[in-house]
Amino acid sequence: MIAGTRNVLTRTGFWLLLPISAMQGLWLRKTAVRLPEASGERTGTFGQGSPLHLLALGDSIIAGVGTQTVDRSMPVQFAQNLADSQNRHVHWRVEGSNGADISHLLNSINCLSDQQQADVVLISIGVNDVTGLSSKQYWRNQLIALMSKLRQKWPEARIIFAGLPPMSKFPLPPQPLRFTLGLRAATLDTNLAEIVAGQVNMQHVPTLIDPTQHDFCEDGFHPSAAACSFWAEELANQLRNDTLIK
Repeated sequence: MIAGTRNVLTRTGFWLLLPISAMQGLWLRKTAVRLPEASGERTGTFGQGSPLHLLALGDSIIAGVGTQTVDRSMPVQFAQNLADSQNRHVHWRVEGSNGADISHLLNSINCLSDQQQADVVLISIGVNDVTGLSSKQYWRNQLIALMSKLRQKWPEARIIFAGLPPMSKFPLPPQPLRFTLGLRAATLDTNLAEIVAGQVNMQHVPTLIDPTQHDFCEDGFHPSAAACSFWAEELANQLRNDTLIK
C-alpha cells in the first residue's frame, strides 16, 4: 500500500514538473557542449581462436561520443574483453549514431546487409527516447518490433541489451529536469528488462556506470573512455560463462 502510494506521488510529481523540465531541456539543447562521435575505423578484430562476430548497434555510446577514438569506445573495449575472456578471435563492427532513438535503430537494422554476421549483438538505446519524451506504450511497441527484427535477422545470435543509465545522477541537467529524466529512464529500463526477460537468447544487463563514482566527459552527459572501460569489463563479465555464445 505504501509503495503504491509512493509510486502515485512520484508519477504525479513527474507530470507536475514536466513543463519546467521541458523548458530546461530546450535551454540545454541550445547551450550544452556537443562532443563528436569517435574517430577511426568501425570494424576490426581482436584475439586468437575460433571466430566470434560482435555487432554493436544503437546510440552515442555505440558511436563512442566522448571517447575521441573508436578503440576507446565502450563496444570496442567490450570486444577486446570478449576476446580475452572467451579466448576467441572477435570480429567487431560498430553501427551507432549520436542522437539515435529506437526508431532510428530499427531503420539502421533494415539498412544492414542480410549477409552481416553476428554471434553477439550489443544494443545501447533509450536515452534519446527519454529526452524525446517517447510514451511508455510507444517504447514497448517499438521494443517488441525491434526484438522481432533482431530475431528475424540473426536468429542464432546472443542479444545483449545494455540497461539505460541512471540519468538522475547525470552532471549536466539541473533540477527538476534531472529528476524527471531519471524517473523516465528508470521506467523505460524496467519496461526493457521485463520484455527481454520473456525472450529466448536475449539478456538485459543493468548499467552500473554511476557519474558520482566514474568519470564523465565535459558535456556532463557521456561517460569518459575510462568509465567505458569499466562498463565494457562489467558487460564481458556477465558473459564469461555464457554457454549460449557460439
